[in-house]
Amino acid sequence: MWRKQEEHNPVPPSADLVIQPVPEPPRPAPVVPPPPVASGGIISKAISIKGEITGSEDLLIEGEVNGKVAITDGKVNVGSSGRVTADIEAAEIIVRGRVKGGLRGRERVVIGQTGQVSGNVVTRRIVIEEGAVFSGQVDVVRPEEPRASRPAVVVTASEPASPVPVHAKDAHS
Repeated sequence: MWRKQEEHNPVPPSADLVIQPVPEPPRPAPVVPPPPVASGGIISKAISIKGEITGSEDLLIEGEVNGKVAITDGKVNVGSSGRVTADIEAAEIIVRGRVKGGLRGRERVVIGQTGQVSGNVVTRRIVIEEGAVFSGQVDVVRPEEPRASRPAVVVTASEPASPVPVHAKDAHS
């Protein structure tokens, strides 16, 4: 029942004993999420397409397209290295590369500062950033108004208009 406790004899420090810290386990590399990938299709820099592209998802064009692009429910994004010689129709069109052809954006068209567009634009809303190059006509339509009932607005590259003096009429004269 009763046991005699065993004595615990500590080991005397020895001159040969070297204490080294335990190395830390390697930490895993931080997980960096990949950049978001556009849902839909991508035409990369090394791809050249001739013909008609149709679909309903977003499309990113970084390569070359010749023909026609029609995306029913999505957005067409012409990247900075994209070269398009085609009419483009989509809900939203963003141009940061070069486009030669008409743009029909049901919701809006954006020509970024690196974008170059040579062709007519028909849309509800348009954004042309400073530095963008645009040559053509813009027709801004309201959703309830058919295109034929609105006159086209011609936008050309020109010098800024000079200020026109405005004279206020005095209430006493």
